[in-house]
Amino acid sequence: MSNKTFSKTLKKYFFTGFITLLPIALTLIIATWLFNLFTAPVEGIVEKLILTYESNLGLSLEHRETLVIVLSKLISFLFLMLFILFLGFCGQKFLMNYFLKFTDKLFSHIPLIRTIYRLSHDITKAVFSDSKKTFKETVLIPFPHRDALAIGFVTGNTPEIFNQGPLKTDLAVFVPTAPHPMSGFVLLTPRSITIPVDVSVEDAFKFLISAGVLHPGESLPSEQKKAKEDPHP
Repeated sequence: MSNKTFSKTLKKYFFTGFITLLPIALTLIIATWLFNLFTAPVEGIVEKLILTYESNLGLSLEHRETLVIVLSKLISFLFLMLFILFLGFCGQKFLMNYFLKFTDKLFSHIPLIRTIYRLSHDITKAVFSDSKKTFKETVLIPFPHRDALAIGFVTGNTPEIFNQGPLKTDLAVFVPTAPHPMSGFVLLTPRSITIPVDVSVEDAFKFLISAGVLHPGESLPSEQKKAKEDPHP
């Protein structure tokens, strides 16, 4: 190995090591600073409590200073952990809600995007809402031609205003695309050409999202792993 190659290798290792060490060092520096920040005011309180305890019981602790330091650091550590958990709770509950409100306000003021965003938002809420059953049943329907069948979801009866042509239709059927089932086609069709299937909407969605890999009745890989790890939930 030449000196030039050896020098480049050393620089590469040094840079990699530095990048690896940097986040660890920054985390330790910040944690130490916060720990000391909480410890400083606690020491005074702990010392006063110990002095009060000595005075009331008429005792004189031999290693008072050491006890003050140890108790102060222990209390500071516990307080720091609780403070971090509190920040995490606030971040999950309030900051996330603030972010969602901000994006909602932003997209609601952009022409064209506003219409798409509101429509997508309303459809998503309707589909995944527990209070309202959006899809009545799962069916198979000839689509995009008569020699192929597509998965569809009956959303209701055909609105009378759309039933003016020579072909009388009965049902409105949503045929989603895969693997993104939130887009698709709304077909107005006679009930006679639909084939009801005993598949839940959830299983049908899993089949679509997996592009046909996950069959109805099968569990997701993560669910299978959890079931093996915890056979008695």
